[in-house]
Amino acid sequence: MKKISLKNISFVLIFHLFICLVVSQVGLLLNFPISGIYYPLSVIISLLICRINFTSGLFLFTLLTGIFLISGYFFDFSADGQSYHQESIIQLKQGWNPIFSESKSRTMKVWTEHYPKGAEVIQACMYFFFGKLELAKATNIFLFVASLFLVKKAIEYFNINPLQQWIYAFLVAANPVVILQILTFYVDGLGYSFLICFLASLFLFIKTKDKIYTLLIVASITIGASLKFTSIPVFAVLGFCIVILLLILKKKSTIKELALPIVSLPFLLLLCNYNPYITNLKEGKHVFYPLRGEGAIDILERFAPPGFVKDKNRVEKLAFTLFTKTGSFDRENVSYKIPFTVYQKELNRLSDADIGVGGFGIFYSGFLIVLLVFYFINYKRLQNLNNQQKLLFLTIIPILFSMLIISDPWWVRYIPQFYLIPLILLLILEINDNKIRNLFIIKGVLFVNISLFLLAVTVLNVYGTEKTYYILDVLKTSEKTVKMDARNFSSNLNRLEEYGIKYEEVKISDDNKQIIRFQPKGSVIIDDNYKKYEKGLVYGFLNKYLYKVD
Repeated sequence: MKKISLKNISFVLIFHLFICLVVSQVGLLLNFPISGIYYPLSVIISLLICRINFTSGLFLFTLLTGIFLISGYFFDFSADGQSYHQESIIQLKQGWNPIFSESKSRTMKVWTEHYPKGAEVIQACMYFFFGKLELAKATNIFLFVASLFLVKKAIEYFNINPLQQWIYAFLVAANPVVILQILTFYVDGLGYSFLICFLASLFLFIKTKDKIYTLLIVASITIGASLKFTSIPVFAVLGFCIVILLLILKKKSTIKELALPIVSLPFLLLLCNYNPYITNLKEGKHVFYPLRGEGAIDILERFAPPGFVKDKNRVEKLAFTLFTKTGSFDRENVSYKIPFTVYQKELNRLSDADIGVGGFGIFYSGFLIVLLVFYFINYKRLQNLNNQQKLLFLTIIPILFSMLIISDPWWVRYIPQFYLIPLILLLILEINDNKIRNLFIIKGVLFVNISLFLLAVTVLNVYGTEKTYYILDVLKTSEKTVKMDARNFSSNLNRLEEYGIKYEEVKISDDNKQIIRFQPKGSVIIDDNYKKYEKGLVYGFLNKYLYKVD
């Protein structure tokens, strides 16, 4: 029996999304609406290109089934996810063409119409095909798995045992931003995963010259750079720095071999980002509207203390977010925290998809300190670096530059790639010719840090999902027309529609005692005439003993 091919599985996971995006964007330019047929067609094309063997195909089928079941089970409870991200997907699925017409967006119309939609276009095709909106966020898990497998393939070229290869692959893939957003429609973690897939694919192409990695490079950059306004600048700076490094390393042949992908990328990015960049210009707006130009909306000042955004430089902002409490800004006390200390407020925010400061975790500052201590203690052992270590040090440069172009790195979802730099430094210690002991301490701290996120995300999302199913069952069993106030979260209306529940849109005050909320803020009125419905075992247990969410 042939072995499972991590390369081919990663290819299908990424490339079918690329085909789906390109075909959809060509259709939109020709004024054809999104179609449900695009998604299965993209899967078939990807399978035909890589000619996956039976063992890998069976594993891939099982993997896809599991991912879709997980995504379909969980509801997205994030603010942005339930507002303009899902609204964009819903509008696209209902026939909106953002290149030629205004949307009928029920909420946050400016964001729906003027933000990049690389993820939303793909997810709209998935929604159209499956008929269930929540399944579309499977893209996040696809890319987490693909980045895990590709990093594992890349690390095989370093002198460490298979178990350590999987450990490092997991540590790289399990960025806290990815974990926090994996069950939502946010795109920051998705962007990080695409960036990792690009870097791993580039490394593997240099090592193997396998053409499949050139396709992965093109696919990862095209989708990864089409997710949000900062995506194209980040990938552009990263790519430019890598080309310079290849020239310094006398790898001109590699650049020549990648000439066709490099030339094709501007055209693909123009195609996949005609809206919003070209449509903004055609409307007489700034190319980055609504973040720049006349009528710009400043979203950063709303969340930071007065003067912080304008008065602090990038390095100060980054240092603050790495060594402060995890959560929102304390506007009255902008201060650092002692590493390895824990506060209740931090624990309460560990499942938030949009953590403001300290977003890499409660123990991340401690992890950085311990890593620096190991470098100081082992300074002499690191004096004669091998070629692999030198290469790893060089890879830090493009990542650092891609991060420093971001004006406000205190918000870690804008700079998820920083997380990769300490891991590269850790890997340098791991592959040192003169064995460095006790590295399990550093990895252990990081594992605990990641595990806290995983635990919080799992518990809160299971609880919230079970509660939502409970509410939906109560409403459906009652066979009444539900009074619903979706506010800025109109996707809650689609939840009712998917469940076959009739509703009437009304305005509901927060002090109404009969209100029940769909997280975060969509609300329904349930009065005493509704039939009681027995709570499920999981929801009942969590509600009684562990977690309570209003």
